[in-house]
Amino acid sequence: MTIDPWQLLDEASTVLAVHAHPDDESLSTGALIAALTASGTRVELVTATRGEEGEVVPGAVEPEDTRPLELIREAEIDEATATLGIAARHMLGTAPALAAGADPRVYRDSGMQWIREGLAGPSDTTGPDSFTRRPLEDAVADLVALIEHVRPDVVVGYDDGGTYGHPDHVQAHHVAAAACTRTGTPMLEVASGEAPEGADGADGADGRSAADAFLWRDHPGTGETVRRAAESYRTQLGVVGWAGPERSDGIAIRHVGGQDDLVPLRTGLRLRR
Repeated sequence: MTIDPWQLLDEASTVLAVHAHPDDESLSTGALIAALTASGTRVELVTATRGEEGEVVPGAVEPEDTRPLELIREAEIDEATATLGIAARHMLGTAPALAAGADPRVYRDSGMQWIREGLAGPSDTTGPDSFTRRPLEDAVADLVALIEHVRPDVVVGYDDGGTYGHPDHVQAHHVAAAACTRTGTPMLEVASGEAPEGADGADGADGRSAADAFLWRDHPGTGETVRRAAESYRTQLGVVGWAGPERSDGIAIRHVGGQDDLVPLRTGLRLRR
């Protein structure tokens, strides 16, 4: 029997979203989170890294601001999560997202480089303390501790493509999948990329069976909230404007590296099996 991931989400009282960096919660799942919180669902967020390796939009930081980038990005994610209505946010490796008896640990941003347009790969300078180099079991144990603390009805995370192949996103998928298996918590995977033409139900175009396909849903009325959340990340992107007829496709943005992108107001989900 095929289980509708949206039914699981609609029936959930508490949802835990798992992301890799500050801004991912807004860019990948902003509309989904805004829709959930507006309907009264409690959403908590855990972020694996502090985004230390991110480039900075020229002029986004005042010359007299000497804070390290991770502190600036912490202020940005605080602003964004408040805008989205997220009830609590956590850093992986910091209690309560820390395995019992473990010393606090920092999972550093692994960095990335573009392999081709729209596809990222590992950075040549990734260090041993990065999220992708530290032992997978450490991160899994930390996320298990948080799941047992929060007791979400479902966990929302990346699919195995990690949205655009960023190594930290792919690692976050593996960590979330393992932690959900260990705790018996349903995991809903967010589709990488945009919805295919006419995809209001199951999308079998990727060669998967109907049970493995994504189901898509629009999130009307979330655009302004998502736009304000995206605007919180001044160091990382610029909001260009609206996209699509009657602003329905999403918010057009330009990343710090000059790449144009879309923050969608539609989400594809599937239940990880």
